[in-house]
Amino acid sequence: MAKLTHKTVSYCEIAGDLDEVPKAAALLKTFCENRLIDPVAWQSIELGFCEALNNAVEHGCREDPAKTVKISWSWEGDLLSIEVEDPGTCEPYGEKPVALPEDPLAESGRGCFLIESSFDSVVHRSTEYGHKLVAKKRIHPPRNLLDKFQETYEALENVTGELNQSYAESAALQGFARDLSEAPDLAGAVTSGLARLKSTFVLPLGDVWVKQGQHLVNPLAPGDDALSIDGNSETSITQVFHGQNERIISDCGVLPKSDPLYSSVNSALLTPINYHNECVGVIAIQVPSENASQIETNLSQMARVFSHFLAISIVNATTVDQKKERERSRTQLEIASEIQRSLLPSSFPDNEYCRVTGKCVSAMAIGGDYIDAIDIKGHGQLLVIADVMGKGVPAALLATIFRTAIRSRLNLAETPGWLLSQINTQIHDELGHLNMFITAQAAYFSYEDRQLKLASAGHCPAFLTRNGKREPEEVTAEGLPLGIHPDDIYEECLLKLDTGDRVLFITDGIYEAENPSGEMLGIDGFSRRLPEIWQEGIEAVPENALSVVAVFSQGSAAQDDKTLLALEAR
Repeated sequence: MAKLTHKTVSYCEIAGDLDEVPKAAALLKTFCENRLIDPVAWQSIELGFCEALNNAVEHGCREDPAKTVKISWSWEGDLLSIEVEDPGTCEPYGEKPVALPEDPLAESGRGCFLIESSFDSVVHRSTEYGHKLVAKKRIHPPRNLLDKFQETYEALENVTGELNQSYAESAALQGFARDLSEAPDLAGAVTSGLARLKSTFVLPLGDVWVKQGQHLVNPLAPGDDALSIDGNSETSITQVFHGQNERIISDCGVLPKSDPLYSSVNSALLTPINYHNECVGVIAIQVPSENASQIETNLSQMARVFSHFLAISIVNATTVDQKKERERSRTQLEIASEIQRSLLPSSFPDNEYCRVTGKCVSAMAIGGDYIDAIDIKGHGQLLVIADVMGKGVPAALLATIFRTAIRSRLNLAETPGWLLSQINTQIHDELGHLNMFITAQAAYFSYEDRQLKLASAGHCPAFLTRNGKREPEEVTAEGLPLGIHPDDIYEECLLKLDTGDRVLFITDGIYEAENPSGEMLGIDGFSRRLPEIWQEGIEAVPENALSVVAVFSQGSAAQDDKTLLALEAR
């Protein structure tokens, strides 16, 4: 048994028994970890140290437990020194560097090679006791535990602040969804939504202006006292309304005093409320000028999300006024379906580097599948496909939350694995409360080097078809679905795409389609049909793929959403 004879763990002895080697290694590891050794450096040290002990036990002690191996170590500056002394002789080791045996699996010589490969210098010498091995390795100086603790504490404080803000934004997002279905009227939805924005970002002022005839009206002041702006007047609000573009005003003091947003102390964010191609209102938020930096970060992103929900609320209010007899449940489904359709891409990239197309067909009025194709500063495309477990309104709302999370982290687009990891951390608790999860694939296609990085969160494989070849390849990367473990890290698969190479991403509703006999199309069955799916060009891929599924199903009712996203490199 390893015997500790020094309080700083600089010296120990073990019996000549191989079972004692891990115990001595554990003592050295504790010594090094207490001084905060780099884990990567420790891996090499541990390998060489254990091999040295094995040689001392096997050759020096002849595996005789009555004999003893003496071990000492020290760490001064950036130099770690280890000495292993056994009652054997020095002759078997020699003085020259040891080469790897011709047969790497051979016992003889392999251990000595591993020892010398693990350290910067290894010296063998004879002693009165027998044979001593002295190994040295230069690493970083020992670190102070208190300094490391302080560094970790500060990092945790920063992460905690970010998480708290993320949770607040997530709660506001889910609140918008509840307001959409529960608010009694448009004024109620506006009041609740503005309250959520103000509480999340500590905002002093916020208003919503809604199109009503030729005017923009504040719905929070109805009747004869309603606040109204002539739609043809020249104000900051009407300019955003007609231009349908977001605007940030860093100093509201430069506005005319007749402007509704004039202020000598505030900055402002103006977000249009667009429904399809029509602007139906404007969100106006004011913050103190010293806090203007938050406008360009999360506030503007959350305001855009709020505008999507308000657009549906505004259109819904008009619909309810015109058709009061419509059933409430059907109205909610149609609203949710409109939200989902409005969040899917209305057009796909078609440039000198690539072409993209896709389609999402829900099994019900609304579903949990999602696709996106996002230009990243003209340098590449972020492609995303996801499938929320389940169907209907809950799945659609989670798909909306996932989309918002993706678009709020476009700075991570070039590292899709890390992007999925960060989103998984953010929404893990919400998914856990609902006992649901999301499978997803995120891929970044770089225009400069024509490489595709792909990460997968438990999603089915994508299909790569090389130009001129008929047989597709399945492409995937390891990773559990989002919502399983909050600290999962998602690996990335790297592909080089040449001109004419094609990649098809799908959800499981495609290959899980069944015929009247209950037989499933399957991954292989779908893969075999890819040549005919691609044969008419990328424009025809969505309809050709859905046609393959329809022919196989022979009229059987769809049980799941069917979604696909296609990429062709140019």
